[in-house]
Amino acid sequence: MKATKAFVNGEVFTSDTFGSVAEAIAIKDSLILRIDSNAEIMNITDEHTEIIDLDGRSLLPGFIDAHAHLELYGTNQLGVNCKTVGSIKELQDTLQNVAEYAPEGEWIRGWGYNQNYLVEKRHLTRWDLDKVSTSHPIIVVRTCGHISCVNSKALELANLTNETPDPPGGTFHKKNGELSGLLLEAAHMKMFQLADYSEEEVMQGLEIASDDFLKYGITSVHDAGGYGTKHIRYLQKAVDENKIKQRVYALYGSLYESPAMVEAGINSGICTGLGDERFKVGPAKVFIDGSSSGPTCKMREPYTSNLEDSGILYMNQHALTGSLGAAHRAGWQITAHAMGDEAVEMLLHTIEESLASQPRDDHRHRLEHSGFTPNDLLQKVKVTRSIPIPNPAFLYEFGDGYLKDYGDRVKNMFPLKSFRDHQIPFALGSDSPITSANPLLGIYAAVNRKSKSGKPVGADQSITIEEAIRAYTWAGAYASFEEDQKGSLENGKLADLVILDLPILSCPPEDLLNVNVDMTILNGEIAYQKQKEDVH
Repeated sequence: MKATKAFVNGEVFTSDTFGSVAEAIAIKDSLILRIDSNAEIMNITDEHTEIIDLDGRSLLPGFIDAHAHLELYGTNQLGVNCKTVGSIKELQDTLQNVAEYAPEGEWIRGWGYNQNYLVEKRHLTRWDLDKVSTSHPIIVVRTCGHISCVNSKALELANLTNETPDPPGGTFHKKNGELSGLLLEAAHMKMFQLADYSEEEVMQGLEIASDDFLKYGITSVHDAGGYGTKHIRYLQKAVDENKIKQRVYALYGSLYESPAMVEAGINSGICTGLGDERFKVGPAKVFIDGSSSGPTCKMREPYTSNLEDSGILYMNQHALTGSLGAAHRAGWQITAHAMGDEAVEMLLHTIEESLASQPRDDHRHRLEHSGFTPNDLLQKVKVTRSIPIPNPAFLYEFGDGYLKDYGDRVKNMFPLKSFRDHQIPFALGSDSPITSANPLLGIYAAVNRKSKSGKPVGADQSITIEEAIRAYTWAGAYASFEEDQKGSLENGKLADLVILDLPILSCPPEDLLNVNVDMTILNGEIAYQKQKEDVH
């Protein structure tokens, strides 16, 4: 049997159990044929084989982003990017440029602002946004995706008044008794649904997201959810129409009223694993708490930056165990957004209770984020055989705020070394669009544990480059029960590969931010090849 493609003269890191490194790899159509020396690989080529000279560069398994939001990432690109604005005035001007040409009454949607990076060092208010427009409803989502600010027109459309009670798990912020337009957690999620995109726009956004993720070498995505059951339909339709090229493992959850979504999944009669190698139903997912950078995640002790606050819970222990326990008994893999240590503890208790009521050997229940996991909780993660899905790239973008909000507790934040030392498998995800989807940024942060300004953020939790790559490849496949198909370069597995622009294993850790993807191979075909203007 001759290869259809052969890659030679490289650093072929297999991400297998032994961390094997070879010179070359051959593929036959959509599958890996052999990993070996240059000479051995050339022996299984002929005049029809496409031979690609790696010239010393690294070839790895395609990256698996174990937690990202394709729909939110893509539809963000249709809105107004506020991630780099430096002041409220600049943000107003940016929105004004769009509002000026938008039909009257059309939503103006912004995303990515961070009050910590604005010169005013404060959140937006509806009065700020009213200066942009009072005829267009406006929503601007904070970078965390858990907080937004809206103008008076949006409050009017949502029928919100100063007397409207806070929703469970959310807050309508008020100033001097008046709605300020700032919406936290469930209050934001509810408003976001009102400002939702059309199906046509969502399809356009999913195609944008897929193309961008290919540029980052991402060949599989664990999609962490959107709003309601229609999101699952959108994903499946986009895969069927090849708008999403990646393989998708779809977490079955909603960013708003997540227990109702889980109940709908249980009642439908389906469960985790339904699908094929292109699209598969993943775990049942609910929301327990808020965001790490808000900060709104639920901590066992108050924030270092605010001793009067310890975060927001979406649901209590009884409701959590009831929802996910029912999913477990129906055969689902289960998971939840659990960022703060109190939320992580609640999820672990639910997993313990579920396994006690109905034992299951290979459940692979997950902890989305597992943001703060101190020693007592590490033991429970190991005993329950749960899989954390941490997001180390957050440490780079939000690290300075973490040091202020959590102090010494950053040593327990995304504790990758502790996971490794306790022999707990963990898979890395970007949680994009909350931060960049680039796995190489996540690898940089996992290895260096430094904020954007260069401050150490729990530096003792650093891991090696090889360990970070394996967590972004094999572990992602393991977390979706697909390690026999992908995640490592081994004979007979799917030919999902990524070629970098240099040999990453010998790259100085501080230079990892300068590594780029040269080529992405998906199902044995070249899905992306870098042009000069594509360097990130």
